[in-house]
Amino acid sequence: RDRVFMPTSGYIATFFQVLPAYSDSPSITNGVQYSGYKPFGDDIIGSFKFYASAVNGIGEDVRISQRLFLGSRIRGFKRGKIGPVDGKEYIGGNYASSVNIGATLPNLLPESSGADINFFVDIGNLWGVDYDGALDTKTQKVRSSIGGNLNWLSPLGPVTFTLAKAITKQSTDSTQVFKFNLGTTF
Repeated sequence: RDRVFMPTSGYIATFFQVLPAYSDSPSITNGVQYSGYKPFGDDIIGSFKFYASAVNGIGEDVRISQRLFLGSRIRGFKRGKIGPVDGKEYIGGNYASSVNIGATLPNLLPESSGADINFFVDIGNLWGVDYDGALDTKTQKVRSSIGGNLNWLSPLGPVTFTLAKAITKQSTDSTQVFKFNLGTTF
């Protein structure tokens, strides 16, 4: 991609693997990420992002601290507040995936503002609880959201304001309509 914040073209693809060097509860994590950006004329930049990851215990269940969480990959939901729940605790999952599709309108605001507007659709899921299959069946619903961002390259650094609406969700998920972020997360 041509730049880290507010990219206009290119892609970045990553495969990652986490292997235990020493652990009393070893697990292996594998994952893949892809982000692609393509300009459509001077007025629209399309984006497509894909993420998938799995964590598997070696000989035993995966520790809660090693489980996967989607974080901010599905906007419109609170960080770490989707997926399998044991009692009232969000415990993460063994498998996670998300797809993000967006359209950035870089010329909607004056170029001197250093800001652009992005509209998006996010889809994803977090599932798999190796120690209790009954917990997993309650969270097999795909989550989705729709919304918009204002990305601004301020004198203090990149700033993002997000408005999002959860479209599909599980009854235990916590939603978040507005989010403010200072700095980059990618």
